[in-house]
Amino acid sequence: MTDVVATHRKLDAAFLDALEALAAAPAPNWWQDVLRSDDLFIAVRRNSLNAYYRGASIFKIDWIKECVVPSTHIKYLVRQAQTYVPLIDGRFQNPAASSMRESYEGPETLRQMMRAATSFAGPEKSGLHPLLVGDPAIIDAEIALTRAVTDEATTQQHDRLDAAVIRNTKTGPEVVFCEAKHFTNGALRATGDGLPAVIGQINDYENALTRYADALKDGYVEVAKALVRLNAMKKLVRNGDAPKLHDAILSIAQSNIPPLINAKPYLLIFGFDKAQRDDEAWVTHLQKLKDHLDGRVRAIGNPTRQSVAIR
Repeated sequence: MTDVVATHRKLDAAFLDALEALAAAPAPNWWQDVLRSDDLFIAVRRNSLNAYYRGASIFKIDWIKECVVPSTHIKYLVRQAQTYVPLIDGRFQNPAASSMRESYEGPETLRQMMRAATSFAGPEKSGLHPLLVGDPAIIDAEIALTRAVTDEATTQQHDRLDAAVIRNTKTGPEVVFCEAKHFTNGALRATGDGLPAVIGQINDYENALTRYADALKDGYVEVAKALVRLNAMKKLVRNGDAPKLHDAILSIAQSNIPPLINAKPYLLIFGFDKAQRDDEAWVTHLQKLKDHLDGRVRAIGNPTRQSVAIR
């Protein structure tokens, strides 16, 4: 099977140069609006960026034939019309000439795209979003890995972890991966002596991360370098007022030394209040999770921009 992770996270220098030119352009543009937004999380891919809002890729930004090419899903461009549409002879009669936005008209268009994305976001993506944009230790999101599954025939299973966190350890910077689950997710619970389904999911993730650890190490060096460049662009368009990068990201980018990869994912649980937290049945389920994940469970409650994924 082809190792899809090895080249997954790297931006060509020419791509970054072109993005810098857009950031410095005298005329306002969509990229400057993305850089100014505190509500978007920018993830580095292979000659591509994703600008996420509540798990939705508001912009996928590619480097194609020496050009920066942004794209978005059509569903984020549909205008929300407040009108009744008649049904005549089995066909809905749309009075509007077009329900889709046809041009980008500045920051308000970006806000409307994010507003449209909100209706497609489930409770897990929406609930996790404040933490993703607020915790400077989050280095990546929506991390896709591929593993082989052997049944009657060998197939490929695609795993997707919610976030990657950078932290300092005694032996150097380390990347830790996180799976996030809303409190109401049934995968967190199991009756009797059974194991919650999330345990098996995290074990599968551990196998995939172990397989791709070396490729991920190299990839996150490139991510760190790209994030330093992107942060400089944010400073440029914000007149110096940009979020501070985590010192481990700066260390990796400057030293060119790959971080450690922790192949044992953490479980983040959120979306609950005090009464739910103290419910006797939930306490039993939570203890089962803690027993099997050996200190890798974080019950956060309702994340805010001040929350941190891993202490």
